[in-house]
Amino acid sequence: MSSVFAREGVIRQTLKTVCEGLGRSAGGGSVEISGLLLGRDLAGNLFITSAVTGDQVSTEFGSELDDNFMARVAQAMITGKITERIVGMFHSHPGIGVFLSQQDVRTLANFQRLYPRFVMMVIDPLARVRYRFFRYDTEAQMARPLSVELIE
Repeated sequence: MSSVFAREGVIRQTLKTVCEGLGRSAGGGSVEISGLLLGRDLAGNLFITSAVTGDQVSTEFGSELDDNFMARVAQAMITGKITERIVGMFHSHPGIGVFLSQQDVRTLANFQRLYPRFVMMVIDPLARVRYRFFRYDTEAQMARPLSVELIE
């Protein structure tokens, strides 16, 4: 199986983005925040190089990125302003741990049908284990946590 690499700065920035979003939430930090992970395939490995987020509807039970945000990302990819591809997504589970809900597993499996290396990052800035990456195992029909190597 190929390896997943992520820039350490991407992880820090993604955690910061989630924490800032939670800090602005009316629910006192109990809403979910989400975004996209960008990267590329290189020598059989997946490299996560950046993360983006935008306007979204967030509750304590989920978040949904605004359709206009998705259109802006697509336009930026078409025009070459974003040169990476969408390789994953991230979202938070503030105060409840880093796991995949049943909806998360379905979402991950559906995205992997479009791009088999797609990963999902779940973040809980309030937990000891602050984040984890997952991939759906089609043979076992279940999500599995991934080890990710951090690079500068």
